[in-house]
Parts: sequence; C-alpha cells; structure tokens
Amino acid sequence: MTEPANAAPLTRRQTLDRLRADPAVSVLIIGAGINGAGLFRDLALQGVDTLIVDKQDFCAGASAAPSRLIHGGLKYLETGEFRLVAQSTRERNLLLRNAPHVVHPLRTAMPTHSWWGGIWPSIQRFLRRPAKIDDRGILISEVGLTLYDFLGRHFRSMPRHSVTLGRRVRESLPDVRQDIKALHTYYDAAISQAERLGFELIDDGCRAHRGAMALNHVSLTGSDDEAIIFADEDGSAFQVRPRIIVNAGGAWIDEINRQLGQETRHIGGTKGGHLIVDVPQIRDQLDGRMIYFGTPDGRICLIYPFMNHVLVGATDIRCTDPDQAVCDDDERDYLLEAVHYLFPEVTIGPDQVRYRYSGVRPLPRSDAADPGQISRDHAIVEDRIHAWPVLSLVGVNGPHFAGSPKRQPTTCWRDWDVGARSIPGCWPSAVGGTFPAMRLRGRRGSPG
Repeated sequence: MTEPANAAPLTRRQTLDRLRADPAVSVLIIGAGINGAGLFRDLALQGVDTLIVDKQDFCAGASAAPSRLIHGGLKYLETGEFRLVAQSTRERNLLLRNAPHVVHPLRTAMPTHSWWGGIWPSIQRFLRRPAKIDDRGILISEVGLTLYDFLGRHFRSMPRHSVTLGRRVRESLPDVRQDIKALHTYYDAAISQAERLGFELIDDGCRAHRGAMALNHVSLTGSDDEAIIFADEDGSAFQVRPRIIVNAGGAWIDEINRQLGQETRHIGGTKGGHLIVDVPQIRDQLDGRMIYFGTPDGRICLIYPFMNHVLVGATDIRCTDPDQAVCDDDERDYLLEAVHYLFPEVTIGPDQVRYRYSGVRPLPRSDAADPGQISRDHAIVEDRIHAWPVLSLVGVNGPHFAGSPKRQPTTCWRDWDVGARSIPGCWPSAVGGTFPAMRLRGRRGSPG
C-alpha cells in the first residue's frame, strides 16, 4: 500500500504500542542531537524502518548549547583539513538555501594587528607541530580567506571576502584597540533556532515513512542477546530489536556503549563555554556582524549580536563528565577579558552577564596537549556488542554546528542489509545535500 505523503507522525502512545507489539526495527539511533536527527531523516526518506530515541528532549545536549554558527571551519585550514572545510562550507551553503527560516548569512570581521604576523607558526601548525598563533597578520589572513572562498564555491550565495585598512577600520569599530591595522570581512552563517532545525529533521522523517519513529525522554536500561531495553517516563519497560545500532550520543557515546554492555574509550570531549552579555556599546558597533579574533594566548574567540545582547564564545577545556559541564566563573572571566582585550575602552564585567552555558564537543580521545589541536573531523567507529554492530559517530563539530550533519557512512547500510542505499560521503546530508530540500515549516525567508 502506498503511504500518504506528509502523513501525520505516530503519537507517543501509538509508537510505544507499536514497539510493544513488534519491537523489530532495521536501525536504532540512540541520541537525537543534530547528527542523529539528520541521519534519521536520510534513512526515513529511503524507506528504512528506523527508531530514534533520546533520554532528554530532541536536540537537548550540545545541539542546544552551540555558538549558533553554521560555519565552514576557517580555522581548520591551519591544520590542513581542506576536505573538512570543503564539506562544511558546502553544507553551510545548502542550509542557507534549504532552511532560510532558521539559517541566515552572518557577515564576519576578522581584525589583524600586522602585515607579516603568524606566517611561521601557521606553517608549523600546518605541519601538525605545536605552535601558538597570537597574531594572524594581513598576509596570512588574505591567503587563508582566499582559500576559504575557493573551497566554499559550491552553491555559493554570499559575497567573497574583502579587506578594510587604515582610517576606515576606526570608522567601522570606533572602540577597537588602536593597534588593529585591518579588518578582513567574510561571510559564514548563523542559526537562530538550532533546536527547531533538529525537530524539523525528525518531524520530516516521521512524515516521510510510517516505519520511522521517534521517542524522547526514554532511558536506556540495558541489553541482552535478544533486545535493547528502554524505560518510558512512567517507568514501564519496552524492548527494541534492531539489525544495527547507531550511537549518536555525542559526548555520551562511551556511557551509552557501557550501558549496552561494552566499555569503550572513543570520546575525549572538550567543553565550550559561552556568555550572553548586555553591552550596548559593543552591540551597536557590531552592526549585525560577528567579530572573529585571536587572543594573546592563541585562542580564537567570537562576538556577535544575539537577541539584543552580545554572544561571546567559546572556551575549549577538556571535560570528562558532560552531565556536569557548566560555564564556570573562570571561563566567564576569561571570556570577559578577551572582549576587554579587543575593546579596551569599553567597561564590561560579570554584572553584565545575563546568561552563560556550555556544550561538550564529542571529539575523539587524544593525548594532544592543546585541545585546539584535536581534529574536528568525523570518524565512524564500529564495535560489536552482543549480536549487534554498533556504529559510534565520533568527532563531529559540536557546539558550532560546523557544517551540521553531513556525510553518511559509505559502507554501512548495504553491508547490513537494512534496505538503504550506500551514499558517497560520510554523514547524513541533513537538509538537502543528497535528497530534496525539507518541507519547511515556516514561510521561506520568514523568521523562525
């Protein structure tokens, strides 16, 4: 029987009743963040019976605590990750085209202090050697942005970069520090409501295929040789019998694998602290732009207007327990000092912080001394737990939505005979890369 197009998704009760009557599904996705949601939609559009579950609400982990950027990964050029940047800029451009109700262009200014600074440490970092870049000069910034424009040429909808020199820098940012010699301007994208995009991906999947089901607020309680066992909100248990499990739990991947029955050490997460600050003097000078700037200790920070305030981010600190991740007082003070470094004449203090939050990047475990040196590229790690292959989605771009979910595993679906095609690339093409654009919930171009 042909299923009706855009059929209403099953209710929660209908989903639970269906699973209790027949717990078999082709794919079980544990973790309904942006990566799990994008994969769920891709499989549903291919007619694969898929269940996605989460212990919290949809998109409630790192996907709810990002810098709210859809960026192409400019800083990843420093470590030679050209493929990652090309993929991320392409997906950014597709999201701008297919989800304009939540994703919009973000004009970005990058201040530089000198003509020649950063050349030698940039070469060292490109060769994967430890180096601190505390000054990205005009020349190295021009080279990097030219390459960024080139890698982001597919589906381009935004202008290429430009540079402002001399007196015009002061006219643009009157209170910026006096040793700034130039402002490079380029374009990335921002997402106004990351949670809405995640929900729409799941809703789209549920409407596309009756065998695609979604449940939030369910707890993984264990597994045996026959089934994965979950508990509903009221404590009642139900079972799922998948052919394959995808662990899209982000920073919780190792904990999920432990609950499934196997200890793993795939994740070495780092937390990114953010502030929402009431500082009108800076907000007005931003004029809708983001400022992407380096600090004296070599970190990259960002400032951009957000809901009539200013969003400041982000730290990069190792975190072993994502459930305890908070933006603590030390991180708050560090970020405020970074803003003061760029705008030394502007008064900014803890009493102006209206909100702070932290998200944990699900990075691969690494012994790197500097968390910033850990690759943000993805990896798919396969384990065998009981009777099931378990694919853990490791190392995606965490709190920045860098490129969002993209690229589906090249080998998995046909190998496990779940009824899906093998698709070139390595993640789901969330909103339009491989499949048609989403059925948008709002009017094209309207606010979320």
